[in-house]
Amino acid sequence: MINALSETYKELAAEAMGLPPGQISVLMVHRPHEDKDYADQSVYFFFLPRERFPSAVGKVGFDPAGAHYLEREHRGLQSLSERGKTLPAASVPRLLLYREVAGRQALLQSALRGEKISTWLTPGMRLNGRLTRFLAWAADWSAALGRATRTDGAGLVPSWVEEFGVKLDRTNCSRALLDGAARQVWEGFGRTFPAVLAHGDFCGENILGDEERYGVIDWELCDELSVPVYDVVDLCLWVAFRTEGHLEPDPFAALERLLNGRDLLARELRCTLGRYAAAMGIARKFLPSLVTLAWAGHCLKKFRHLQRDETGHFARARVAVRKILDTPAEVLSGDCEAK
Repeated sequence: MINALSETYKELAAEAMGLPPGQISVLMVHRPHEDKDYADQSVYFFFLPRERFPSAVGKVGFDPAGAHYLEREHRGLQSLSERGKTLPAASVPRLLLYREVAGRQALLQSALRGEKISTWLTPGMRLNGRLTRFLAWAADWSAALGRATRTDGAGLVPSWVEEFGVKLDRTNCSRALLDGAARQVWEGFGRTFPAVLAHGDFCGENILGDEERYGVIDWELCDELSVPVYDVVDLCLWVAFRTEGHLEPDPFAALERLLNGRDLLARELRCTLGRYAAAMGIARKFLPSLVTLAWAGHCLKKFRHLQRDETGHFARARVAVRKILDTPAEVLSGDCEAK
């Protein structure tokens, strides 16, 4: 059954790529709920002869959640294709096919080349030239996506503030702080909430590269708008806890390092925020409020499956709101040292 399906998907990939099926080999990887906790999917990698990297990637949803996230990725890839040349062609996949096959939803996209950033950005790593160049690329690329998709978020920020209060802050301790951050953004941006299309999981597991160019994969969380800096904050937190060597992602330790770390990498991460803001044309003074709102969105995603604060995460998420807002804008942008 599996071999028959693989042959079916190979024939479809060959048709979409304009090649005979005999010239394509296929590698299938299944990602069940145990590995990917929100969807049941299989991923097919299609290779041409003597090629190290695949030329196309297919995904098939095996349950309603798997199909749902394929639909989200489909919409995300469509949004990217509508942006034309605003992003380098080699930095995002190209949608090749989206249809039902053998009763299951299937998506085929072009493959990007390179190794995952997570293969070389390892625990204990210090700032070096390669990492510096990568962070500069990430800020510039994310800003290019932001400029191409920027719009009025309308109810986005108010809904995040409300949801944060309901989910993580039932005592309303941080509500006034979040409302204040939202108000500053609203008034500072001409009584609008700026919003951009975000990748939604912008980390080294989803970025490929070879030092000369980089590309971003797995767009299944990107069909919703987010506040500017969301993706860059996501990446900075990932780099911070990845280099610390934590066995499990620790967003609180990562945030503490981002805000107050005195090491060269922490400073460079703050410079990445500043570089992104400058490329987006966002005044530095708005960084604390925007990063606070991005943190609220990050926590809502991170702790969406927790029903009760059994681990103290909700309380730490609330405390972090004040910590971010108390961080001077010139420190968050990397223009001044953290005290």
